[in-house]
Amino acid sequence: MWRRTPGAQGGLVLAWINHKSTARKNNKVKMALIAILVVGISSLHYGTDNSHRYLHIFYRELYFLPIVLAAFWFGLRGALATSLTITILFIPFTLTHWQNLSPDDFSLAMDKLLYNIVAVILGLLADRERIQHGRMLAAENLAGVGKAVAAVAHDIKTPLIAIGGFTSSVQKKLKKDDPNYGKLDIVIGETRRLENMVKEMLDFSRPLELDRSQADINKMIQESIAVVSKVPESSRVQIDMHLPNNLPPVSFDVMRMKQALINLLMNAIQASPEGETVTVSTYQKSSYVGIDLSDNGCGIPPGQKEKIFAPFCTTKKGGTGLGLPVTKKIIQAHDGRLELLDNAEKGVTFRILLPMGFG
Repeated sequence: MWRRTPGAQGGLVLAWINHKSTARKNNKVKMALIAILVVGISSLHYGTDNSHRYLHIFYRELYFLPIVLAAFWFGLRGALATSLTITILFIPFTLTHWQNLSPDDFSLAMDKLLYNIVAVILGLLADRERIQHGRMLAAENLAGVGKAVAAVAHDIKTPLIAIGGFTSSVQKKLKKDDPNYGKLDIVIGETRRLENMVKEMLDFSRPLELDRSQADINKMIQESIAVVSKVPESSRVQIDMHLPNNLPPVSFDVMRMKQALINLLMNAIQASPEGETVTVSTYQKSSYVGIDLSDNGCGIPPGQKEKIFAPFCTTKKGGTGLGLPVTKKIIQAHDGRLELLDNAEKGVTFRILLPMGFG
């Protein structure tokens, strides 16, 4: 069986450092090439006699080359920095060759404007292409992770069911005052926790199939809270509901939405200090029905807000980091949105927005 040795780990770290170092060196070479082109073309302008009008026109067209390269290599910032540098370097030449608003003067002014317009357009296109490419790579990586997770979860699921069933059958044969009865309770509880983790892994890795129907969203919330209230942790906090009766119809998969809401409720309960209140409210907002779930916990640090819906990102001991990604996946499958908002005083609000209608 192959094992990663400390030497192998060191090799991976060195490879990563070398990759970063090479990338920085490449960027410096690219910047130097752009600078050489800009300075070189400017030198040709200033070193060529004014009588060679067509040469000057040719040199002005050459300025587009470093702008295009800067946009391709460094995006909008690089392209604009290059075009503005060219404009500044070319100002003395323009002033010394000004001929009382002649056609040549107009052409010089238009060139300066075109340099910056081209820089903005190409820079934006390059940035958008880079973002799309990054998203495609992330999606491919995530798909690969999903397949691996599904394979592992599938292999774990069957023995877990067997362990849970065997432990339950053994426990039924014992009396409640038997010292082993409580130990088996712990085994059964941990087995169920692992089964839930496996379920999250499978939900994350597989496409969601929804069984939509028009249902009462307030009733779904009440049933979800009833499930959560049976968990011992829920006794630490109070759950308040503000559920008006005049909500418009919404089509959704009841079981999937319960799963999403229970995930959010458990997060809110675990984040709230003892004695605090978790509030669940429903309302109509434009063409959506909203569900706000607010807690009075310590909130989420700014640096963590963008990562909170990323797979495998968790601060909980023993968590998979898949609860919120699966929740978001369920809501997006309903053409809805899941938003994270800061409360005015403390804590956060998770906002679910589901489109109205019959689906």
